[in-house]
Amino acid sequence: MFKSVVPLLVLFSAQAAALPFQSIDPRSLSMGGTGTAAGSSGNAAFMNPALLAATQQDDDFSLEFPIIGGRFMDEHNLVDEIDNYQNNNLESNLTAAINAFSATPTDGNAAAVAAEAGALWTQLNKLANKSAQGEFSAGFVVGIPSKKLGVSLSTNARVVGGGMLEVTNADNTLVNGIIADGNNSAVALATNSDIMDQAAGQDVVKKLTSNLQARGAVVAEVGLTLAREFTVAGQGFAVGITPKYQSVSTFDYKMGVNTASIDAEQGKKEYNDFNLDIGIAKDYANGWKVGMVVKNLISNEYDTAPYVTPGLTAPAVASLKIAPQARVGVAHFTEWTTVSVDVDLNKSESFGFDTETQYIGLGAELNVFKSVQLRLGYRHNMSDSSTSMPTVGLGLSPFGVHIDIAAAANESETAAAVQLGFRF
Repeated sequence: MFKSVVPLLVLFSAQAAALPFQSIDPRSLSMGGTGTAAGSSGNAAFMNPALLAATQQDDDFSLEFPIIGGRFMDEHNLVDEIDNYQNNNLESNLTAAINAFSATPTDGNAAAVAAEAGALWTQLNKLANKSAQGEFSAGFVVGIPSKKLGVSLSTNARVVGGGMLEVTNADNTLVNGIIADGNNSAVALATNSDIMDQAAGQDVVKKLTSNLQARGAVVAEVGLTLAREFTVAGQGFAVGITPKYQSVSTFDYKMGVNTASIDAEQGKKEYNDFNLDIGIAKDYANGWKVGMVVKNLISNEYDTAPYVTPGLTAPAVASLKIAPQARVGVAHFTEWTTVSVDVDLNKSESFGFDTETQYIGLGAELNVFKSVQLRLGYRHNMSDSSTSMPTVGLGLSPFGVHIDIAAAANESETAAAVQLGFRF
């Protein structure tokens, strides 16, 4: 039964879970997710729109394409446990044992049925209430940084979601009834209603109601970033805004473990909205810079439309909340180095089966002759320290071409990103 479910779980896990504050660009990822003050003009649309006017670079034009990032989290080793379930042929072994008992109903064959049912039940419970989740993002930016008026056009699509397996009480009753009767005697097992049904042509494994719950969303944005530097009381600072169009599609499915396929349109619900990011940044003469950004200034909530395969109980409608996310950052620049710290001022609620997030990030960059950038960082989740992770990255920037790659990992989560850019 899981042979048809695993591809679906992998699909949603690769597309899956919460909407934390994080950028898809590899420079930010490799520096612990920082960038509110330390970001470049190339990633201003994602990290802080004010950086389009507060950049320290001499770029007059930037094109960033493609920008690709992804992460996958399997804290409970769900994928490995599913592999174990499949590789041990637990379902076919139980079916074969029941068929052998039906042909020759001895106490020994009854005990063999109980043993196979017990093995299946043990492994099935290793999957119970365990989740896997992840996300994938892609985008591009074209911009003209300027202290007088910086302008950029950006677009990105972010697919998030997760999957969790539910083991039902009905399956508990069915399987444990077979185990008890099989260990009792051949006579007891022969009168078990589920064994009798299989003898009549209905496989026991096809009666299982344990199910995979999968929930996700696709959030696509097109934004126009405008930024300008102002002087008030002799103090200069940059302000940036990104009005953006958002297209949101939610997905919500509850599928029986025997489901071979689903109709993607049946569990889909679409929304369209406008939103706004706003940021400020200030440079100091001694190499320090501070920044603050609020993303998604307009709070919106999007319900799912659950699709349930026949025979299962419908889940409650879930909601994806895109709410304001505030972050502050500070960075110090020299000709060779950048050191940065970012802190989320509020929590981001989970969607799907992910954990809540509220990050503090630390990052450092060594810029060797403005051609090679070596980056390190650490991202700590103040809401769930088990999801904290070290980060690393490399940048190459010969003759205005920028190639950036990044990776991050801990025991249960991996993330990676790559970006190609042209800045002149």
